[in-house]
Amino acid sequence: MLVSKLLLKAYNYYPDFSNENIAKIGTEIIDGIKFKTVDGFENFGFHELALNFSNQNIEEIKKLAKNIVSTKTTDIIIFTDLRTEQNYRSGYEFVYSNDLLLENKIRFHFILSDSPQYVWFQRFESLKTHLNWETTSFIFAKLHTFNTEFIEYIKIILNYLQQHHGYWRTLNKSYLIGKENVELQLDFIEISENNKLISPNILEPRYAFFAEINLLLLFLKGVDIAKVLQGYVSGSNDFTSNLIGLNQALQYAYICSILANDKKRSLLISSDPAINSVLTLYSKLKNEQYINKNRLCATMQFPEHIYTYAPYTIAMSNIYYATFVQLNSQRHDYRITPELSINDGVDKFKQNRLSEFNHRNNDGIVTTLSSVANVPLAHIILEQNGEIELGILVAFFYWSNIFEAYLNKINPFEI
Repeated sequence: MLVSKLLLKAYNYYPDFSNENIAKIGTEIIDGIKFKTVDGFENFGFHELALNFSNQNIEEIKKLAKNIVSTKTTDIIIFTDLRTEQNYRSGYEFVYSNDLLLENKIRFHFILSDSPQYVWFQRFESLKTHLNWETTSFIFAKLHTFNTEFIEYIKIILNYLQQHHGYWRTLNKSYLIGKENVELQLDFIEISENNKLISPNILEPRYAFFAEINLLLLFLKGVDIAKVLQGYVSGSNDFTSNLIGLNQALQYAYICSILANDKKRSLLISSDPAINSVLTLYSKLKNEQYINKNRLCATMQFPEHIYTYAPYTIAMSNIYYATFVQLNSQRHDYRITPELSINDGVDKFKQNRLSEFNHRNNDGIVTTLSSVANVPLAHIILEQNGEIELGILVAFFYWSNIFEAYLNKINPFEI
C-alpha cells in the first residue's frame, strides 16, 4: 500500500491558503489545465504518458532491456543530449547514491550532441582504448531531432565500427529510443524493429523524465520503474487537486512566485548527495524559464559547501529565498543490521547514532536559515530515497514549476 507522502513546511513567509482570493487563483489555474484553456495545454502529454503507462508499456521496456542483456553487454555508448543524461542521473543517483553493486552493472558512456564537436571525437577516442567491443552496445536516443553536425558524426562512428567490428554485428547491437521524427532522421541506420522504442512527437523534452529512454536506462541499472511511476501518479493526484489547502505543489509555487517579486535569487539546498542531481534538474528547469527575467536558481549541499557559502547565506540573506529538501532516512541497496542502521552500537550516547546525527544536521540547517539568517524558507521532507519517493518528488517539481509559471502569467512550456 502506498503511504509515502511529501511534506511541505514554510518559515518566515507562509500565506493563508484558506483565503478565498488565493484559493480562487489556484482553482482557476487547475480548472484551466483540466479543461485545456491555459496556454500550452497541448504540452501536457508528459503527464498523460506517465498516467497511462500500463503494464504492457513496462513489459516493452523490460523486453528491450532483456534483448540488450542477452548479448552479454557490459558497456553501452549512448548518443544523446545533456538533458537525457541529467534525467537518468537524477533518478539513478536518488535511488542508488550508495551503489555497492556498481561495478557489476552495465556501464553507460554518454556522448552528448550539445557538447562541443571536439569533445565528441575526444570521447570516442578515449572509449576506443579501453572498451571491449565484443560486449559493447549502442543506443541512439533523443527527444527532439539531432543537429546536422551530430548526424554526420554518428555516420563517421558507425562507419568506423562497421569496418573494424563487423557490419551486422554493429547493427545488431544498435538500439533507437526516441521520437518519431528522430526515427526518420536516423533511417540510414538499419536498426531492427525489435531494437526500437518510439515516442509520439508531442512529448515535451523539458518534462521528459518518464520518456522511454530514461525508464530503460533506470531499469537496466536496477531501478523499479513501476514504483517510480506509481509514486508519480500518487503525487500528481495530490498536486493537481483543486483543494488548495492540501495541494502542496501549488502552495510551494505560490510562495515562490510571491517571494521572487523581491528576491531574484533562490537556493536549492540538500543535506544528502542522493538529492543533488534532482535539484540540479529542477534548477535547470527554473533557470530556463526565468533567466531572461534576471532570476537565478542555484543548488548546494550542506554541510559540505558550508565553508564556501556560509558567508553568502548569512550576509546576503536579504536577496534570496531558499528551499531545503530533506530525507528522513537513507535507503541502502544492501542489507544493514538494525543496530548499524539506527545506531552504532552505543545505546547510551544519542549523539553517536547515525540517524540522530542526520536529524541534528537537518535541524541545524533549518534553524540557521530560518532563525539566524531569517531567510524565507520552504522545507520539503521525504521519508527516504526510494523509487516511490522519486516519483513523488519529480511530480512535485514538475507541477510546482508549471503552477509558478501560470501564476506569473507565462507559458511554462515556452522559454
